[in-house]
Amino acid sequence: MKEKDGNIGFGNDEALMWAVSQGRRDALNALMDRYMPMVSRTSYRILCDQAESDDVTQEVFVKVWSNAYGFDGRYSLSTWIYRITTNLCYDKLRRRRVLDFLSISPSLYEMSAPQALSPEEDYITKETWEIFCRASRGLSPKQRTVFTLRDLEELSTEEVEAITGLTPDQIKSNLHIARKKVRSELEKYGKVR
Repeated sequence: MKEKDGNIGFGNDEALMWAVSQGRRDALNALMDRYMPMVSRTSYRILCDQAESDDVTQEVFVKVWSNAYGFDGRYSLSTWIYRITTNLCYDKLRRRRVLDFLSISPSLYEMSAPQALSPEEDYITKETWEIFCRASRGLSPKQRTVFTLRDLEELSTEEVEAITGLTPDQIKSNLHIARKKVRSELEKYGKVR
């Protein structure tokens, strides 16, 4: 991976996290340059809401900054950041369910239009994305997260296991259900056959 100017001096994640734990803002900026696209993309794919994704993205880096001393390197830095991201997304999804149960603010669920997150993702059309978001509303937080990490982020089962704490069987089961629900919804709109 070619490093940007802001990442010079932080050749690996361990050195970067050490500098962040020492309170160096230049290191935090380098960390954000390196990982913000991943966090933003993942949170948006799980939440299907740009404003909530932006909130989660900010919260992730606040948590990384304030807990940098706790990073012990057992897992890769990307796994640790994915874990923080998915946990914050779980919290948002749980709050949505409580509000839905209480019938508070139905407009809360209006989906924001997809933003081009990267050139590689331009193939996702607005219509298909809206249908996907509708379909994902019926998924549990675990199903949404597993589907996003495995199918959209293309992480391995081992990586998803490290991020979520789920067993391979739980991952397989949640992924199977999520794929079935999403496929069924997409079939209704003629997006897959």
